[in-house]
Amino acid sequence: MPPPLTTNHYPGPSTTPLPLATATKPKLKDTKTATEFALREYMNLQRSRYRKGEVGIEERLRIQASTVLGDLRVLREEVGGLVKSAESHRWRRFIVGGAIATFIPVVRTIFRRPSDEKESSNNTEYAFRRSRSLISRIMDSAYRPGFATLAFFVFAVMYVFQNEVTLRVSRAVAKRLKRLTSKVERGEEEISEADLKLLQGWRWRILLWS
Repeated sequence: MPPPLTTNHYPGPSTTPLPLATATKPKLKDTKTATEFALREYMNLQRSRYRKGEVGIEERLRIQASTVLGDLRVLREEVGGLVKSAESHRWRRFIVGGAIATFIPVVRTIFRRPSDEKESSNNTEYAFRRSRSLISRIMDSAYRPGFATLAFFVFAVMYVFQNEVTLRVSRAVAKRLKRLTSKVERGEEEISEADLKLLQGWRWRILLWS
């Protein structure tokens, strides 16, 4: 357990993040798992505040809040990196406009989620998974005679679709993480299962595939 943080007065949890235990930058999946675990521990400590006989609960809450904020900071940086990467890979404006107006709805329609599909929760996630598989097959077959022109067109459509989905999803997740960080910083509201669900769901599966 990290050493207690000292302060003369604080309205809520300390916003000073604790250093990570590892010197290497963790991957997104590991960071998300660590953040989810720390947030659940913080929620459990908040609930322990109302139990009789709990000793030093406020200090433990403050320390755990610092741990959560440190993990959230790293997670937000990694998601922010996905946003910047997707933005840097956007094509010219007319292609981007076409992607938003045409490619995303068309690809979602082509790869409509079947009723017996268990791995995907909606059409966007299912289409994203299928497009990744299609791109892999195109890359494997790119050198077949007479296949190059068609392969390039399909690859371009799938590439733009995946990049736009990744950009939209990463922006949405970044906003949710910012709101969650503000909630922990204030320390005035109880963390709930709904807050934990911000670190779960189909959007995270897409980011982990990206």
